[in-house]
Amino acid sequence: MDVKALREIGEQLKRNDWNFHVDPCENDPSWVTQQSDSRPLYNNYITCNCSYGVCHVVKFIFIRNYLSGNIPHEWASSTELEYLDIGVNNVSGPIPSFLGSMTKLTYLSLSCNMFSGIVPHELGNLINLETLNLSANYLTGELPVSLTNLTKL
Repeated sequence: MDVKALREIGEQLKRNDWNFHVDPCENDPSWVTQQSDSRPLYNNYITCNCSYGVCHVVKFIFIRNYLSGNIPHEWASSTELEYLDIGVNNVSGPIPSFLGSMTKLTYLSLSCNMFSGIVPHELGNLINLETLNLSANYLTGELPVSLTNLTKL
């Protein structure tokens, strides 16, 4: 995930406090929201891995951030992402099938949002997934058989 993709994500999720002039892999404090007494559970940060000379966002945590809207399609470019948590927000719409292309994910939490519809069978492609939390949404239907591919879950 690069800064361009993060900018698109920020715009679609109505984030106006990120500093897009600074690479998120530089560990700039603008990419981490400090906890405060007024928002003790508000949590967001990005973690990068630069071990192979090219930096990639590998951890994306935005818990209790009052995010709304749909998951942006730009997240499909996050092929190096290992950890994604957007729990306790107001993200809505169907769970996008393109999340199934993020095959390095080991942790995925979409809990406590407003997702609706079915769980897409493409999530069965997330063969490295160890944790999947879809609780407290408005999902319907049966879980797809493809989730049986998630042997590390």
